[in-house]
Amino acid sequence: MSTPPALRLRLSDEQQRAVDELLARAAEERVPDRLWERDDTLWGPAGQPEVADRLGWLDAPYRGLEEQTRLEELAAECARDGFTDLVLVGMGGSSLAPEVIWQWTGPRKERLRLRMLDSTDPDAIATVDAATEPERTLVLVSTKSGGTLETVSLFRHFWERHPDGRAFVAVTDPGSGLETMAKAHGFRAILHGDPEIGGRYSALSPFGTVPAAFVGADLGALLHGGARALDASKAPVEENAAVRLGVAMAALAGQGRDKLVLRVQDERLGAFGLWLEQLVAESTGKHGHGLLPVVADPESDKALGRTTSADRQLLVLRGPGEDAELDADLQASRDAGVPVLELVVEGAEALGAAFATTEVAVAVAGWGLGINPFDQPDVQAAKDATKAVLSDVSAGTKIPPAPEADADALRAFVAGLAAPEYLAILAYLPPSRDAARQVGRLRHALAGRTDAAITTGFGPRYLHSTGQLHKGGADGGRFLILEHDPRAERSVPAPAIDGEGGGDPAPTTSFRTLFHAQSQGDARTLESRGRQVLRVSLGSDWLETLSSLTTAIEETS
Repeated sequence: MSTPPALRLRLSDEQQRAVDELLARAAEERVPDRLWERDDTLWGPAGQPEVADRLGWLDAPYRGLEEQTRLEELAAECARDGFTDLVLVGMGGSSLAPEVIWQWTGPRKERLRLRMLDSTDPDAIATVDAATEPERTLVLVSTKSGGTLETVSLFRHFWERHPDGRAFVAVTDPGSGLETMAKAHGFRAILHGDPEIGGRYSALSPFGTVPAAFVGADLGALLHGGARALDASKAPVEENAAVRLGVAMAALAGQGRDKLVLRVQDERLGAFGLWLEQLVAESTGKHGHGLLPVVADPESDKALGRTTSADRQLLVLRGPGEDAELDADLQASRDAGVPVLELVVEGAEALGAAFATTEVAVAVAGWGLGINPFDQPDVQAAKDATKAVLSDVSAGTKIPPAPEADADALRAFVAGLAAPEYLAILAYLPPSRDAARQVGRLRHALAGRTDAAITTGFGPRYLHSTGQLHKGGADGGRFLILEHDPRAERSVPAPAIDGEGGGDPAPTTSFRTLFHAQSQGDARTLESRGRQVLRVSLGSDWLETLSSLTTAIEETS
């Protein structure tokens, strides 16, 4: 049995006083008890939407353990039937946790290889098509509502590619449009999520455990780790790592440290930041408030672990052992006045414990910030804007092209940028290691010109996560949207079955059009909120153009 998660804090006297004051209030207001009593007044007036009916995640690992055998049998059956690859079609919370679990687990003999597809970029779709054989590919369609535009469109692509219901599995809420669609197409299996769990809190629900079973993850360790961490979160405040972490995050944000830099010690948890980013940003970024997650890229941004800016707090996910290099970095940050929060997890159960502990912490941070951490009032705006762009296209209006990449224009855009402002690099590029490396290089080059936090995200993925904070959080962000001209051509097929359910994609027959409409729609939404936006086209040779643009910035930094 693993030791429950622990929390170590490296704070100045002033920071410690702020945290202690909020901890005392948390104890007085019985925060752990009220969380487990499902008391919705912990986050505002009784009966407000998306609170009392969004606490099912507190039960998720316990229910998962009851379903463990069934999921493992389904995974074994699919492997015996000759499937070798699992393409997970989903967006936001439905896809980010499985990616973390896959990286933590690694390939397993006689289990499926995960291939994520949470992009409408035709080149990304073409890459998955080229890497998989239709008859040996199981497609997992994952969406709570069943009507997510991207997910339904991608399902129709894969159905046209291989119209065999035995090659499809659905994870969705009961009675959703996806369930109707799955029944109409004869899916191999339909697995239900809990309607009282929001997407970003669903890591230990079927949205995480079903793909985990298919790739051969140790479900017992994952779920037991989550259950033990949740059990520990019932303890009094002074003994409660999860509650103390949430309180510290909120108290430090109240001191102006509203940028949460994440660093992980274990390389197998390298993707954890992508999941935590959407949990923190979508939960806290609203009504002019919010914690901006700044995820360190292990290849290019190790220096973030030594951040010294006055608007930062540093969260470190680490094991219990000594690490001289890491400890030296953390002490350097502490000496520079940056508060350091160390969440210590260990053993085979570490990932499940990290998921559950941070879910509790972010819920508690919502209490400390005075906001509802379970709604996402500004996500819909970008969806509506995308549909409006697509309607314009159907009426004959072309999407205005972005200006060609220009180093002088980029320098002018970031001129004067300084903390506590931030820059978000939003890359509408095929998500890949090469793309991440080049975007990270640009981030590093721009970091040499400013002390402001710089974040990165792939579109349209970020629309379902950090996009909430971009529109609903504090003003002060600048948004660099990188676009490219996809080489591949992929259509959005019409429904194969009349009345299939699942909602209809917006009026378009091209993934290229949908992809550009999402970029344009988000730019319009950001501009309508008074945000500063620069769209840049990298053309079809985007990797070379991005490299040249970065070189030009590096040479003048």
